[in-house]
Amino acid sequence: MQLFGHRGAAGEAPENTIAGMRHAIERGVRRVEIDLRLSADQQIVIVHDNNAKRTAGVNKKIARLTASELSRLDARQFGTPWPRKTACGIPTLKHLLKSTPEIQCYQLEVKLDKSSEHALMIEKIGALFPSKSSAKKIVVTSFDYVFLAKLRRQFPHIPIGVISYTTNALSIANNLDCQYFCINTKIAKPRFVQKVKKTDMHLSIWTVNNPEQIKTLYQLGVDSIISDYPSMALPLINSLSRNK
Repeated sequence: MQLFGHRGAAGEAPENTIAGMRHAIERGVRRVEIDLRLSADQQIVIVHDNNAKRTAGVNKKIARLTASELSRLDARQFGTPWPRKTACGIPTLKHLLKSTPEIQCYQLEVKLDKSSEHALMIEKIGALFPSKSSAKKIVVTSFDYVFLAKLRRQFPHIPIGVISYTTNALSIANNLDCQYFCINTKIAKPRFVQKVKKTDMHLSIWTVNNPEQIKTLYQLGVDSIISDYPSMALPLINSLSRNK
């Protein structure tokens, strides 16, 4: 079972920041889940919310700030206290990819507030990952299944994954020919997990922060979990692997 650091290591370091990614990498993490949005100057930036207030203390929409402005914000306002000397701006996807060469796989969750943003986000993703070889370390995931369908049609070489809180989305993931199926822990029940395992899709469960739940999911044979606490989760998974 693989581990994806949730937004890097959201329970241990500033989420969706390069500092947070480096923190995760230093603790052995080689797979991360991060969130993508578009800035005012049409750059892909790494941030979960559509407003910078929670993480950076600035009550402004992400879509109204340029990538340069976002990079100068202090995105350590939420969660674990973090050393002031460490830069924690909101980075672009391009900058993050260059800064984290150790990462072997990125779950890139696309977050869009309106369908009019679909075309631009697809264009930007296609430009960053124009070939099968360039896209080998990523999977683009989303709750927006219309977006995923459009991305699949335009760039069929880019792996995609449906995210869902419900079991009904399995048929959608199959119809879209997804590589990943990402579900909430609440529906990761034994019978449904076994049903998904009969497909060719990678089954990823979020957000898993309880050691006992990690053990249960390991025993069920899920492919990966997404956790806020990789310093706890990764050693536990490694221990389970050694003792099986």
